[in-house]
Amino acid sequence: MEKETVVNSAEKRYDELKKKISLTLSLAENDFKSKYASSQLGILWAFIKPIVQACVYMFVFSVIARATPAGNHYPYAFWFLPGIIVWFFFADGTLSGAYALLEYSYLVKKVRFSIDILPFVKVISSSIVHCFFVLFVLFLYIIRGLPLCWTMLQIPYYMVCVFCITTAFARINCALTPFFRDFTQLLEIMLMVLMWACPVMWDISMLPAKYAFIFKLNPLYYVISGYRQSYMNEAWFFQRPLLTLYYWGFVLVLLFAGKKLFNSLKVHFADII
Repeated sequence: MEKETVVNSAEKRYDELKKKISLTLSLAENDFKSKYASSQLGILWAFIKPIVQACVYMFVFSVIARATPAGNHYPYAFWFLPGIIVWFFFADGTLSGAYALLEYSYLVKKVRFSIDILPFVKVISSSIVHCFFVLFVLFLYIIRGLPLCWTMLQIPYYMVCVFCITTAFARINCALTPFFRDFTQLLEIMLMVLMWACPVMWDISMLPAKYAFIFKLNPLYYVISGYRQSYMNEAWFFQRPLLTLYYWGFVLVLLFAGKKLFNSLKVHFADII
């Protein structure tokens, strides 16, 4: 009897988890489509804007500034692209996650709705574009005649990495925004500064070792450099054990802290939104 009760309880939890995942994916799909529903080109804008922005950066740094990645034989554009697609995903997921409760205020006020899935909805919505650009960069490597390498098989691992850290920040931002409506403005400034603090446009090997170490403490360095190493056959993730342990330690702490913060504040969300 007791064993049957445990089995029924496990089945019930599994069904609830399955429904929650299905609902999250459905909301993420609708969120992605609704972003550009009122424009004539529709969801094409989700791809056009990042492409134009990336082209502008590449023109400024590779043509005007004549930047070249130190110690790398790849053209600047193909060194730059794996890093910028990580940044686009992180910035979009982090910022859009901050607005999750405000955009879905009608769901927040529903008693039976699991509002904890809303940050995930925003991050999954952003990840759709990211998946496209991961394949798009691979396509550019192929038509440019650059070699395909075994390290590209670890790109899904780094996609999980950037998804986890983006989700962690999105949940924290999502919990704070309803209480501090100016927080999103501050967040945009912070993201602008962080973009230049990450090795997206420039090669960290240009810095002296004592300064490079400080920049490597930025967890986004692990993901950005990991994408580049994957595309350019430089290293596997397990060849950086200390950095890998540091990264996942940081992310797990951030996920735990975000969950605690969100759960402690969610009883007030319906009252202030």
